[in-house]
Parts: sequence; structure tokens; C-alpha cells
Amino acid sequence: MPIAKVMASRFGGGGEPEEDMDGVLHLDASDPRVAVYQNLKERDVAGRGDLFILEGENSVHNLVQHGRMPLESVCVSERRVAPMKSLIAAVRARGVPVYALTHEDYSGLVGFNFHRGVLACGRKLPSVAPGELLGALPATGPSTVVLCERTNNLDNVGAVFRNGAAFGAGAVVFDGQSADPYYRKSIRVSGGHALAIPFTRRGSIADVVDAAKASGHVVCALVTPSTSARSTAVDAAVGAPVPINEWRADDRPERVAVLVGAEGPGLTDEAQRLADVRLTIPMANAVDSVNVATACSIALHELASTPRRRDAQARRRAARVASLAAAFGAGALLALAAARRR
Repeated sequence: MPIAKVMASRFGGGGEPEEDMDGVLHLDASDPRVAVYQNLKERDVAGRGDLFILEGENSVHNLVQHGRMPLESVCVSERRVAPMKSLIAAVRARGVPVYALTHEDYSGLVGFNFHRGVLACGRKLPSVAPGELLGALPATGPSTVVLCERTNNLDNVGAVFRNGAAFGAGAVVFDGQSADPYYRKSIRVSGGHALAIPFTRRGSIADVVDAAKASGHVVCALVTPSTSARSTAVDAAVGAPVPINEWRADDRPERVAVLVGAEGPGLTDEAQRLADVRLTIPMANAVDSVNVATACSIALHELASTPRRRDAQARRRAARVASLAAAFGAGALLALAAARRR
């Protein structure tokens, strides 16, 4: 249908927009119902109170399917209505309005031309204390969580959630000096997983670590090796860090908290001293560190208590027991033969 006829069919006698067959309201950029999406970059800095913006179809899908936050509205470019038909139906089934604008109006509304044509507005959950968040996890059994101190790079914040989702983290706890996980870029980098994994951003790093220990987690701080030029006085106080692949390889604890810091400086001395153990990732070619997101993913892969890892540990323990039993049996047979010769 020509666009002029489409536009004409959307408005009744009073100029009020009507829903199309998919329940989408076609608006122009001046409509107050889409004001929350105006000048996104400026509003990212100024803040939106208890509202937040997410972008991209994956993020919206994750919020609809797995998210914990209330969804207020979805706003799309008209070019995205047909490809997103099934997702729009799922949004409308929740009673959430879906607004569509022409591509030109959409670009003018958000304030830039390079966008994905898919935005949504959600409402933040109240911030809770670290102990309250981690106390809500199952009290016994396998559990993996991520703790962040002064993690202020938005890409890293988002990647922590994506890595956490990939390796089964049950929660992410940021101290109050870390960046806000509700930032639009953080949610986008997380692939929307920031909307599904329970998190909080509150308190000091001591509060965060204490909460992890109180919920039965062994706190593992990721640090550079003692040979690094950035090694600290902590080495002299508590000993050199342990290579992660060597730490309790056959007897990993079921409940682990991976503690990471800021891009560049890493964890503070205070955070390192608070941890139960300091771990380092072995590297080649005199490289002493990788970025926070990469280090976090490696550590989660190595330490996360997954069924496959628990099975592998059980097999190693069984093999060790069998080896000891075989050695004991062989020794007993030799002793018996010697006794007979006598």
C-alpha cells in the first residue's frame, strides 16, 4: 500500500492515531508518548529517574522472555514492524504499547541516524543490599556469582552479564563505585542478559565481599601474576597469587564468587586482602593481563560449578582412588610373596 494511503488509514476524524492490525500505534515524533526516547545520548548522561532505555531486538526479546523489570513501552522504526511481528505480538500480549514512527521521524526523535530501529523503555527495580540479593539464592548446592569493584567501563559491565549468563552465574554484585548496569550501552553489550540475571549496585567492596562469604561462596580475586610490574605489597603480606588452573584442580568448591576490578588498575589492595584466594591466569609472551571481560570469562569457565565440571572432578577423584587401591593391592601381594619365601 502506498505510504500516503497507509498514513491516511491510521488517523480517525480527530487526528488520533489508530492501531494497525498488529496492535501497533503509528505516531509522529512530537507525540508525548514517545518523549522518553528523545535525544537518547543527552538523556543517557542526564538520567531518566527510575526508567531506563534498552535497544536492539535481542535486548527486547530477553526482557519479554526472561526479564525481571517491568516493560513500559516499545518504540520501533516502521521498517522493523514486519520483521518483528512475532516479538511485537508477544509484547502486545503483555498489554505493553508498541509505537512506530517513520524512519525519518525515528532518527530525528533519538537524535542520530545510526540506530537499530528498536528501542524499549523499562522501569528499574529497587536497589537492594548485596546481602539481600545473595541471600535470596539457594542456600546450599552449586552456585557461581560475579563481584565487581569499581568496574566503570560500560562495555565491561555489559560483558560481565553476557559471560555470567554463558557460564551459569546466579547473580552479579557491583560496588557503589561501579558503572550503572542500567546504562543503555551496558544492556546492549550484555545482549539483554543484564535484564535476566539478578544484580545490585550498592555498598562498599567490603560489603560486597562480606555478603558473598556469608552466602557460602569462596571469594576468588583475579589479579596479575607476582612477576607483573603492577604487583603490589599484597604479595608480601599474603603470598603470591596461585595460577587458576592449579588451584584445587581436583577439589573445587561448589560455591565460588569471582571478584574482578576496573580496567587498567584492577582490584584495589583492600579488595585483594578481603578475598579468600588470589588467582592469576597464566599467559605467554610476557603479557601480564587481559581486559576485565576476558579475564572474567576465562575464570568463570575454569571455576563455574557446572554439571560437566563436577562430573570431571568426580572421575578424577575416582581414578585417584583406583590408582591408590591398585598400588596398595600390589604392595600387599608383594608382602605376601615375601612372607611365603621366608
